[in-house]
Amino acid sequence: MTAFLIAAAVVALDQISKHIVKANMRLGESFNFMKIFDIHYIENRGASFGILKDQRWVFMILSSVALVFMAAAMVYLSDRKLRKENRHINIALALMLGGGIGNMIDRFANGSVAEPGTKAVVDFIEFAFVDFATFNVADSFICIGSALFGIFMLMGKYKLKKDGESAS
Repeated sequence: MTAFLIAAAVVALDQISKHIVKANMRLGESFNFMKIFDIHYIENRGASFGILKDQRWVFMILSSVALVFMAAAMVYLSDRKLRKENRHINIALALMLGGGIGNMIDRFANGSVAEPGTKAVVDFIEFAFVDFATFNVADSFICIGSALFGIFMLMGKYKLKKDGESAS
């Protein structure tokens, strides 16, 4: 259950940050924050980093399937006999799930300012020192969770079978 609370916290952080940006900035407006980041309010009608622009339904279907599988994996790996060995993997999955849900909320509910009648994800974080895509809190957690998931898998920080189960 802790992993689901982490996912809920990620969703909350993402949605609050997007609400603050939308409430206090105009689309396209930008300012520097701490000399490291630019806060630049844009709308993204594609997937992460703007790929698959205007392919919203295809991406939403694929994302929904991935989110269901992540949630199911978290439930399975949270079983009492597997919980301790899988806490690292569950945290990584929770970060990815929370980020995915945060962006999915935008795809379903966030009306575009630029194109009324369409939906768009709010992006607003840019690195000030390198030319890179504009992203948001959800994207950050998806990337962090994915990196941790890969690291934990490589380190063998998981257990897939309960004690006493056979390999077949």
